[in-house]
Amino acid sequence: MSSHTSAHYFLEGLTELGIDYVFSNFGTDHVSLIEELARWDKEGRSHPEIVLCPHENVAMHMAAGYAAVTGRGQAVMVHVGLGTANALNGIVNAARQNVPMFFAAGRTPIAEGGLLGSRNNYINWAQEMFDQASMVREFVKWEYELRHAIQLETVIDRAFALAKSEPQGPVYLTLPREVLAGETNGYVQQSETTIAPTTPPQPDRAALAEVATLLAKSERPVLITSNAGREAAGVAALTRLAETATLGVVQYRPRYMCIPTDHPMNCGYDATPLLNDADLVLVVDCDVPWIPSQEAPPPGCRGSTRVAPPWRS
Repeated sequence: MSSHTSAHYFLEGLTELGIDYVFSNFGTDHVSLIEELARWDKEGRSHPEIVLCPHENVAMHMAAGYAAVTGRGQAVMVHVGLGTANALNGIVNAARQNVPMFFAAGRTPIAEGGLLGSRNNYINWAQEMFDQASMVREFVKWEYELRHAIQLETVIDRAFALAKSEPQGPVYLTLPREVLAGETNGYVQQSETTIAPTTPPQPDRAALAEVATLLAKSERPVLITSNAGREAAGVAALTRLAETATLGVVQYRPRYMCIPTDHPMNCGYDATPLLNDADLVLVVDCDVPWIPSQEAPPPGCRGSTRVAPPWRS
């Protein structure tokens, strides 16, 4: 087997997973990857399209927008800790909106000599961070630092599987420069199949039956949601439910449109006017349906029941 850099196998992994775009803001840590891209182009090999972005914030939100429209998570690559810091707002948004995203950053080389990609500029000392991933750890589903090309197949597969598993979200991988530039005879195929995302969770059927019974008996039901419209099917299912059950829908602090704004069962964005008179409150995909110190359902209300989004039933 011919020898290639780790960057070659990293690019190969992205290609095999069917990634369309790598939204990127490159730095000196990506030289080996840029060389591989040039070689692949010369050889006529297909690979994900590299979209150069003037700022990491642009790269993050282009990837988020593509995933929101297509449902397919994409890759973002930035420069060491500084690029990670510039992308932080996008990471927070992706986490809050459950956007699948493979977020990769270079890492300043550790070796001071003797390896391809070792430190060769004063900035390699200035950019060293004790814990680069600490900036994003609270907002990603998984983070890891690549140690050797032999791990690439498993690491890339696991990253995308976790990003696409519900609840979806971003993952973070750091790529030290000398590891990415190091040559190897290829990574070991760990399995014959790619690690697949977990199957979507299903709501408890007994809970659904209970909700249906409560809705049938209720006279003034209210549904509060903020995230049920993350998928187009969710908007359609929620709209049908509201029409069938004469159910008022409140979108409290919505991250997505959950019911058409001109729909007669759209009751706005604040549940306070409805809570005082509600006899049933159904909370669907909403982390904070009301502020307890300010408002709560009345004592006679049947209470709130938390279930998975209705289109997953």
